[in-house]
Amino acid sequence: MRLDIKNKDLMLIESKYVICHCISADCAMGKGVVVPIIKKYIGVKQACINFAKSNENDVVGRAFRYSCEAGVVYNLFSKKIFRHKAGYGVTIEQYHSNLRSCLEDMKIQILSNNEKFVAMPKIACGLDRCEWKDVEQIIKDVFGDVDIEILVCVI
Repeated sequence: MRLDIKNKDLMLIESKYVICHCISADCAMGKGVVVPIIKKYIGVKQACINFAKSNENDVVGRAFRYSCEAGVVYNLFSKKIFRHKAGYGVTIEQYHSNLRSCLEDMKIQILSNNEKFVAMPKIACGLDRCEWKDVEQIIKDVFGDVDIEILVCVI
C-alpha cells in the first residue's frame, strides 16, 4: 500500500480513483464533504437510503459501493445517527471499530472489483472528530498488505 496526503480537491481527482467517505446509517448526508459528493454522484443519497433500509440492523460497519457516470464512491456507514461523533453518542473506541469494519468491507469490494486507486478526505476527522493519527493507523492496518494507492485529499 502507498498512502499519500496532498493538497487536492477530492471532487477534482483523476477518474482512475474511486472515492470513499463516512456517513451515518440515517443517511442525513447534509454537511461536510458529502454535500459536493451527492451533487457529483447523482442518485447516491437515495441509493444509500435504500441500502440502509434493506440492511436495517446490520448497516453500521459496512461499506456501500455506488457507481454512476461520475465514477465510484464507497459510503462508509461509521455510525448510526448523524449527530453522533467519536466520544459523543458513540465511544471513540466503538467509532474506531466501526470504521475498521467499514474499511475491511471496502477492501473486500475493492479487491473484487480490481480497483487500485482510492481517494478520500481525512475520513472521520472532520465532523466526526477522530484524530488523524488514529485513523491513519487503522487505514495502514487494513490496507497494508494490498497493492493499492490511497490518496488523502486535504484543502
